[in-house]
Amino acid sequence: MHSLETVAFVDVEVVVEVPAEFDNEDFLPACQEGRRSKTSRLITMAQRGFPPVPSIATMAALLLLAFLQSPIHGQAASPEAGTVKITGFQYAGDGCPPGSAEGAVSDDGQAITVMFSKYTASTDAGLDGLRKKCTVTVNLSYPPGFRYHLGTVTMRGYAKLDAGVTGTAQTSYYISGTTGTARAQRVIAGSFDDNYEFTDKFGVVAYSQCNVVRDLNLNSEVRLNPGKPAKSGLMTVDAQDLKLTQEFAIIWESC
Repeated sequence: MHSLETVAFVDVEVVVEVPAEFDNEDFLPACQEGRRSKTSRLITMAQRGFPPVPSIATMAALLLLAFLQSPIHGQAASPEAGTVKITGFQYAGDGCPPGSAEGAVSDDGQAITVMFSKYTASTDAGLDGLRKKCTVTVNLSYPPGFRYHLGTVTMRGYAKLDAGVTGTAQTSYYISGTTGTARAQRVIAGSFDDNYEFTDKFGVVAYSQCNVVRDLNLNSEVRLNPGKPAKSGLMTVDAQDLKLTQEFAIIWESC
């Protein structure tokens, strides 16, 4: 059987196993004397202003902590502030005639905002007025080593719906050159007469490619169902700044 001797260094307990051939009365006093001598030297160094010498166990613990805190491949990370920019912004559709839409990216690169000034669906404009669409293409510039997807979409606007009328706002996105389309939808039931603001998660995740910059395509639609018999409804611009606003949260990952 081996006997165990315990030596404490800097709040870390180290267990030293003594081989059986040294487990005798002649060896242990010498070992204990050597340990006391070493401890005395450590105390003397500390008294003279030298920093304490960490044990091997302490160093191992610190290295493990540093490893756990270091970035890991695929761990969420974001480009530095000011490095994500919109280099191109195009749009088309009956919900966004020329001159009626604009886009911006936040300084920290965490959100894209798209604003519309003539995005209106109404029961008073015939069948064509019940449904409006817009397709926005955003060219994003950002540093290499990242990929992204959109986490949520926040929509703000105004709706006035009689009882029995429903208004639907739907948004989807895909990234050119990749597979998959993510969608989010919200339905407002009449009677309703107020501003609205809601945030929804996309049902699936569509990722960009690593180190390949592709167009971000945003498709939106606002439509009304007047019910039977048909009643009046309007789903349109925000009452304060006269803009239907969509804000997309960008989720970055290192790659």
